[in-house]
Amino acid sequence: KCTTEYEQKCHQEYEQVCNTVNEVKVDYVTKEKCALQTEEQCHNTPEKKCHDVQKPVTKYREEQECHTKYDKECHTTYEQSCKTVHEKQCKTVTEKECTHVDGREKCWDEPREKCWDEPRQVCEQVPKMDCKQV
Repeated sequence: KCTTEYEQKCHQEYEQVCNTVNEVKVDYVTKEKCALQTEEQCHNTPEKKCHDVQKPVTKYREEQECHTKYDKECHTTYEQSCKTVHEKQCKTVTEKECTHVDGREKCWDEPREKCWDEPRQVCEQVPKMDCKQV
């Protein structure tokens, strides 16, 4: 990405302006023609006349500044994440119960529930953002 900055500075300068003007010059020439006679001779003489003129000056400065911008390209990847959980497992078992009544043993089957924690692994796909500059 580039940006261009402009700077403008103004100030006054003086410039000499010259014009050529013709001025009539008169020379008096003395010639001898049996007697001295003065004759007027006119001719144009170019003369340069100058004067200072104020002139506005504007100076421009242009500066270009550039920066490289990188775009990111991303895509989602999935990683497997696993953990161990404990689930309560129960099972009905039959246990023999016995008692003694009048010297005689009396037995019967007594159902009982036995429980324990069963470890189990649970896995899930965890999204992960993978980015690179292009």
